[in-house]
Amino acid sequence: MTYRSRFAALLVFLSSGLAFSQTLLTNPVECRRDDGSAIRCYLELRSPESRSAALLVVLQGSDCNSVRRIKAIARLVGVYPEADVLTVEKYGITEDLSYSDSAQRPDCPSGYLERDNPEQRVSDVDRVVRALRAAKGYKKVIVIGGSEGSVVANLLSSRADYVDATVLFAGGGRYFLDDVLHSMKYTSSSEDELKKNVTGFTQFAQYLLSHEAFEVDMSNHGYSWWRGMLSLDQEALLEAAKGPVLLVQGGDDQSASPEKAGEMAAELKAKGKTNIDYVLYPGYNHSLNLSLPDSSADLVIADIRAWLQGKLGAQGSGPRA
Repeated sequence: MTYRSRFAALLVFLSSGLAFSQTLLTNPVECRRDDGSAIRCYLELRSPESRSAALLVVLQGSDCNSVRRIKAIARLVGVYPEADVLTVEKYGITEDLSYSDSAQRPDCPSGYLERDNPEQRVSDVDRVVRALRAAKGYKKVIVIGGSEGSVVANLLSSRADYVDATVLFAGGGRYFLDDVLHSMKYTSSSEDELKKNVTGFTQFAQYLLSHEAFEVDMSNHGYSWWRGMLSLDQEALLEAAKGPVLLVQGGDDQSASPEKAGEMAAELKAKGKTNIDYVLYPGYNHSLNLSLPDSSADLVIADIRAWLQGKLGAQGSGPRA
């Protein structure tokens, strides 16, 4: 398994379809990008007969797969059960794309490789959420994302004034480069190979950040994705976040560095960011054990639910117009 596929383990391990029903958004909401392409999005209503005042936005990680194939979402919705649930496809991907756990699948859509990046995902999610708030009157918006999804959630909450609470898990530390190098400790077969891999990727990152766009397809990601991920400063984004943020990290995460995550949380605390809470789960993996057949992940879901209810309270439903 490559370092990138390990970084995307949240999706690699949690495969084979949704365990809850999702309904394709219908009128009055239709969202299109500036280039005219449609943003594929799905909304699960907590009750067809009642209106929820809360919207839970769940953001997937970094695989080239449809969000409708991510089984983990069925458990993540438990963090705020009274909310309607929104998921948004990445650029160029539809539910017709079959699931694959390959880090370099040959049928990954070309549009995805060319256009998918954190900024594009934030733009898409923002358009959909704004349209839904206008059409359905949501009073609370909660955003949760894991792995790459945590980066997207962090970007969104640092910019959008409508986000009431944000949960980021398995996102690692301040810089993506540190997380990639961390993952190489588990994918290299020897110290010599580790040194070679670290040197090679560091040189690749430096070259990419100092050059104009060039053709690259590495781990089913193109130039814009790699540049976007390597350019981000997660700590700076969190400094800009005004609402409550929960950082959740597994202590045995082999893809995103627990050490760097802890360092970033400590720096933010030292800077007086009292709206950010950090929880480390020793022994938990990159998926916070959602990938395991046991019930250990239930503790994480329950803790996140308690945190959200403590920050926002529980919200009932009213008659649906």
